[in-house]
Amino acid sequence: MIFLFSCDVNLPGLPSSKNQTKFPRLISNSKGEILLSWFEEIEPDKWALMSSIFSNKVWSSPNVITKNKEYFINWADFPSTNYINKDTLVAHWLEKSGPGTYDYDVHLSFSFNRGADWTSSQIPHATLIKGEHGFVSFGIGKSMHDVVWLDGRNMIMDHSKEDYGQMSLYHSSFTSNGNLINEYEIDDRVCECCPTSSVRVKDTLVVAYRNRSLDEIRDIYIARRVGDTWEKSYPVHNDGWSIAGCPVNGPMLSANNSNVALAWYTSANGNPSVKVAFSTNSGKNFSTPQRVDLSMPIGRVDIEWISNSEILISWIEDGDDSSNILARRISLDNNLSNETLIEKIPPGRVTGYPQMEVFNENVLFAWTENKKTSAIKSKWLPISDIGK
Repeated sequence: MIFLFSCDVNLPGLPSSKNQTKFPRLISNSKGEILLSWFEEIEPDKWALMSSIFSNKVWSSPNVITKNKEYFINWADFPSTNYINKDTLVAHWLEKSGPGTYDYDVHLSFSFNRGADWTSSQIPHATLIKGEHGFVSFGIGKSMHDVVWLDGRNMIMDHSKEDYGQMSLYHSSFTSNGNLINEYEIDDRVCECCPTSSVRVKDTLVVAYRNRSLDEIRDIYIARRVGDTWEKSYPVHNDGWSIAGCPVNGPMLSANNSNVALAWYTSANGNPSVKVAFSTNSGKNFSTPQRVDLSMPIGRVDIEWISNSEILISWIEDGDDSSNILARRISLDNNLSNETLIEKIPPGRVTGYPQMEVFNENVLFAWTENKKTSAIKSKWLPISDIGK
């Protein structure tokens, strides 16, 4: 393992705040910008969803997307902002819908001036039955776009019951001006609380998610919509992970033209591992997976293309006295670089899902730390320093 103790990248860290902050999300766009969203405590126990854009090596002044609502704030299921086109952005968050712990809805809001102002929110799911709705991912096209979420309309919220129903995977399309259309059920039985991941490759939407079979096998599946036609979902690889409850560990996709990279965590047969597989045909099928970790991973993966033939993957691994964010490079022909320690972080769920985005020849990492108060931390590193 390679250890990185310092770097000389002359790029600014994330926007600072004297308030508590948590659960950053980093998403890049085709213009080479990075969109950042995060929760910030603006009064005791009152939170706002904030956004900023990294452009021309500068972070924009933070803007408020929404504030003072009854948000469902969760380490694994947290908001995002996504670039659509020109000055148009879409943001999502989760908002409580009832008295139950897991009564919450997905909310979408649009900005047509790069985040300065945001529309009133709307809910993409057609039913307002109280229950869980979350783990959202987006596929951004040219004029029509996609939003995917886990939908608990068929679940009983008391998970202590032996048969508590099943979580479903849903999709809706929306236009660049924010009109939602065509709700569609992709899969009627999926893992209850594993994040989803979606990418668009021209007219093809590729969705990765953790399935749930009748005998509690929870492996990663791919669903594709080619044009207007949904294809039958299929397992990327038959890991055979049998587990009675949700591991809260979803897959991540990244697309580069028709090449799609997929990373995920499994613990089949009690053997925890992080795997990567590639598709060269827009997700129609994937290569035999390659294991990338060397020790005791706990997952929470991220993945980004750094060239036309190589990706960067990050994950969390258990250490002796901390958890560690690790990363390494892997090529389309499965050549692996050395493993690199990015940062030692506090153990547990408080760090959320560490984020990673590429900017030119550098990569930005972000995560949450909670000592006396919650705060977002970040680090820039040259890509060339990872996996030497």
